[in-house]
Amino acid sequence: MWALPDGRAVTVRAVEPQDLQLESDFVARGLTQQSRYQRFQTALQELPPGMARYFTDIDFRQHVALLALAATSDGPRQVGEVRYVCDGALPDQAEFALAVADDWQGQGLGARLLRQLVRIARRHGVRTLYGDVLRTNEAMVALARAQGFMPQRAGDARLTRMALALDAVTPAAAARPVPAA
Repeated sequence: MWALPDGRAVTVRAVEPQDLQLESDFVARGLTQQSRYQRFQTALQELPPGMARYFTDIDFRQHVALLALAATSDGPRQVGEVRYVCDGALPDQAEFALAVADDWQGQGLGARLLRQLVRIARRHGVRTLYGDVLRTNEAMVALARAQGFMPQRAGDARLTRMALALDAVTPAAAARPVPAA
């Protein structure tokens, strides 16, 4: 369990197949339209059933995903997620994605989730972790930079590829604080 600066607590755990409804609710109700666009780079309103199954049926090696859950009077609520999926042609490279519910942003949750994902990726032999981020998503670019990711050109002019060579990161660099967004 993690306590955030505002006093709220979250539990972080691996995604499980039975989390399908949590994932669907998180995307449809936990993220604003702008946050969904920044995460999926399309005008997605909710997760299509096939995508929701893909997001919750992971193998913990080539596809790793963690949920951040907050306790509410209605039961657990997903407030964040981070994942990576290995590139099929280059299995030592993986693309990451991160999202934090809008009302939970600015508390360091995204940075903590990303650091945890980096540790897992490193243990699984991933050598490069990268994410294609919309250039206009300044908060995500800043968060990734603060975690040691470096900007690179992406194949799409709307995007910046943020990449981290996992064997080149020192523990001190991975523990740097992230400014609140």
